[in-house]
Order: sequence, then structure tokens, then C-alpha cells
Amino acid sequence: MSDLQKRFQITAKSALLATAGIGLLCVVVRQRARLLSLFRNYRNPLDRKHITVIETLDECQNVLDTLKRHCHEYNVLGFDCEWVTVGGKRRPVALLQLSSQKGLCALFRLCHLKQIPKDLRDILEDDKVIKVGVAPQDDAYKLSFDYGVGVASTLDLRCLAALVDEKPEGLAKMAKSLLNVELDKNWRLSCSDWEAKVLREKQLEYAANDSLVAVKIFEKLVNKIEPKPFWNMTRLNMSKIQERLEPLFDIRFKEGMSTNFKTAGKVKGLTSAGKKAKQKPMQTRSISTRSKALYDNCILQAPDGELLCTIDAKKAQWYVDQSLGEIITQTPLTVRLNFEPAGRAVGEVGRYYQTPKENRCVVCGREDPLSRKNVVPREYRKHFPVVMKSHTSHDVLLLCPKCHQLSNICDLKLRMKLAEQCDAPFCNAEVSMKYIELPELKQVKSAARALSQNQNEIPAERREELMQILVNYFKQEDLPRKLIEQAANIDTTRSNENYCLHGEKVVNMFQLEFGGLCELEKLWRQHFLITMKPKYLPELWNVNHNANRLGIRAREGRISNEDLIVAGLEFYN
Repeated sequence: MSDLQKRFQITAKSALLATAGIGLLCVVVRQRARLLSLFRNYRNPLDRKHITVIETLDECQNVLDTLKRHCHEYNVLGFDCEWVTVGGKRRPVALLQLSSQKGLCALFRLCHLKQIPKDLRDILEDDKVIKVGVAPQDDAYKLSFDYGVGVASTLDLRCLAALVDEKPEGLAKMAKSLLNVELDKNWRLSCSDWEAKVLREKQLEYAANDSLVAVKIFEKLVNKIEPKPFWNMTRLNMSKIQERLEPLFDIRFKEGMSTNFKTAGKVKGLTSAGKKAKQKPMQTRSISTRSKALYDNCILQAPDGELLCTIDAKKAQWYVDQSLGEIITQTPLTVRLNFEPAGRAVGEVGRYYQTPKENRCVVCGREDPLSRKNVVPREYRKHFPVVMKSHTSHDVLLLCPKCHQLSNICDLKLRMKLAEQCDAPFCNAEVSMKYIELPELKQVKSAARALSQNQNEIPAERREELMQILVNYFKQEDLPRKLIEQAANIDTTRSNENYCLHGEKVVNMFQLEFGGLCELEKLWRQHFLITMKPKYLPELWNVNHNANRLGIRAREGRISNEDLIVAGLEFYN
């Protein structure tokens, strides 16, 4: 290689390095404000905060103007409230804390203001401004009750944490695990006098930190929804993020994400004696994923070779094992029936079952892991008539765990709406138990069983106590052995007159008053489309699928009039 070529290569490399250096310098200069912000937040995101205490209406305007300006750039506020409890009774909210992403911590002393100023009310009721915290819905309820103001778009940070696979904990624990920030949660501070004439410095720090750290936790978590490489300094598209998070707004974490959610209608909070059971720690709902594909897309044919539908391999083999069909080809596995089926594929309904399905999340397209999603939840479907419980594969879709979790939270809003519309309380302990166990009878039965089985082993003093329980119940002193044995087998339960299982009540109401069960199915399917916006639904998936299927059956004379009326399709009669 000549000296000229060597010099040329060195010059080219130098020019390339210089260009890269200039490019990096330009990025640093253009993004210096954001880089400084990131550096400061890495050190301690709570260090650079500005606390403003508002005690009069005149002091409100400037602070609210600044908050609005900050929300225009980043429409998220940390939100918290403090109050005083006297004699076991809560007094009206004394302090409202709102913190912006830029570090402004506005502490509104409502106990001095005595009202919610109009501009403050506007911010609280603005559904474009997200109010974040831990259990913010509870604080929103208190403000509504005490001052008649609504708080729109509250977001529990625990829901967001669960959505991005972080551990949903209390504010202090998330601050430590996500931001490495220690919050002072001494009970003497949290329970201090928030109505005092002048708040102490420690009170101000405590109140400001609680709201500001909520914004910083939100920033940390929301960046995990759409991760970007560290060199990508573009701002988050907050309108897109807000659209993604909207299903989480105004949802209580315990209702939307707890393990109790998957056992709705079953009461575990009470023991059989009616006493409160020890509650297990709150956990997020686990989503079980499939170990194999849901759709094998094997082919099932009528005796004349007409395509009936696609089925899974296990079902195809069952027809062969039962001598109901024979294998025509192995790839794809094709089974031809040797008997005439009850019905054949008709119209779009039939073509839906004939079309091969893809094993991927119908919302985001992810292929693994996946789990089954019942678009019409089982708690309703199980109360449907048999004709509407069969052929329900249309309403079983595949979702990845993240989309499944989000869909479950979205479903809670519709459940609550149905609970109100149909007067069907959702997971209410007082009405969801079909039978109630009476503590008095349980005590009698327990005493009788002990005396009839282990009388000789029980100390005399305890034996007298047990016998006295039976004497008090039967109102007689001398209890024959036969009566004690009878008490040992006594029924300790009685029917609950207020019993109402949510799913059953909703199904009954739609049968009788709201247009039939096809309307309930349609409602859930439309809800899924609106909330999840699926991009990869199977071809010919339709919100009116079951109504169309039953209509075909009606024209073929394969459904009773009673079932048509229940479905809300009596016009086919």
C-alpha cells in the first residue's frame, strides 16, 4: 500500500470520527435540557422541587396558571390528599397535593380555602390530565364527598406497574425499588394535624414528596410500555400513551388486578362462622399461557368431501378412534366423516369455521406466549341455554399475557356497568353467598360432636361448658344421648334471602328485559373491539356471529321457539 493510500485512509477515518463527534455534540446541545433532567433524576428526582402552599383564593391563580402550563407540556399530575381523623371519624380533606413533572408541588390547604376554586376544579375535572398515585380513586371519592368536585382520569400506579411486569407495591416500596428514593412514612407524620394553623417543614416535605414521587414513578413505568434505545431522546407521544392507558383510568387496583378478581362471585373473605378470615397479601392476577398451539387447522369433511370446518388434531383423531370418520391425508390432517352431519357450512358463519386461524395475539400479533381469552366471560356464558353454549369457539381468542391483563381490567368497567344496569351487585359478600352459615348453630354442632365422639377425653370443666351450650340451645337440662347425636348432625346453614349471583342476574335480565342474550354477547364483543382495538382478528369474526348462526338454525328448523325467544331472535318464528 502506497504512502498516499495510507494518508488517504487516515484522513478518511479522522473525518469520520470528527463527523461523529460533531453529531454527538449537536445531540448533546439540542437535548441538553433533557440530559440534565435525566442526570438530576438519576441522583434524586425529589431534590429539585418547588413547594408552594396555597391558603387563600388570591394565591391560587398564579400557581394554577403554572400547573396548567406544565400540564400542556406533560399532562400528568401527582395527586394525593391528607385529612384529620377525630374520634374515629374522618373530617373533610384538609390538604390537596398536586405535583407536575417539572417539580412544582402545589399544596392546597382546603381547610383554609373552604372551597375548590374554579380553575382548580377545571384541572381536577379535565379528563386529559392524568392524576397518578396509589389508590387515587379513594382520595377522589373523598374530594367528591366533601367538596362536590369530580376527579377525572385517575390512575393507580400499581395497575401500571403490573402492566409492565413490575411488582405493584405501596408508594414507598415502589419509590425505593424503581427510583432508589427513601420516603419518610412515619405514622406520626401521616397522622399529624393537617388542619394546624401553620404546617411544619416536615409535614410540607412529606406531603410534597408523596405527590411528586408519584409523577416520577409514572415516568419510570410508562417508558417501559414502549422502550427506546438510550440515544433516542425524542419525547413520548403522550396522546398515544393516554389512549393506551385509558382502560386503567378510574379503576381500583384491588378490583381490577387482585386474585379475587378471577373468583368473582365466590366469597373468601368470610369464614364459615361469619368471622373475617386472614387475608393473603395482594397479588396481581396470573395469566396461564398455553404450552401448545390452539389452532391445528386440521380439516373435517362431510361424506361427499365438502369442507365442514377446521378442527384441532385431538378432535380429528377422536372421530377416527370412534369409527366416525377416516383419515384422507396426513398433511394437512384431513378426516372425512362416514355419517351425514346435523348441518353444513352456510354463508359467512360457515366460512368462519372453514377458515384457518393463526396462533398469535389478536391485538398485537405476538406469537408466544399466548393464552385463551373468553370475549364473553364464563360467569355469564355458563348461565346461557345449551344451544348458545355450544359452538363458542368464535368467542375464544388468543392474547399475549400483557394484552390479556389489560383486557381483564377493561372488562371490569363493563361488569360494573352491567351490575348497575341489572341491579346485580358484583362480588358483594352479602348477596353472593347462596347459603349463610349461622355461628350459633355451628357452635351447637361442634359442641355436640365433641361430646358424642370424645366425651371421655375432654376435661370435666370443658365438658360442662360444651354441655351448657347444648342446654341453652334446647332449653332443657337433661339431654338424652339421642338428642346430642341429633345436634351433631344439625344443618348449620340457611338460604340467603338476598342471594344474587352477578352473572346469573345479568343473564336473566337480558333474557327478560334487554333484548335477549344475543344482545349481551354483542355488547361484550363490541366492548372488546373498542377497548383493545385488535389488529389480527380471524377473518369473518363478527359481533353478530351467534345471532346469524342461530338464524340459520331457525330457517333449517333446528332450534326451538323457546331458545329463539331467550336469544332475542323471536322474529325468526
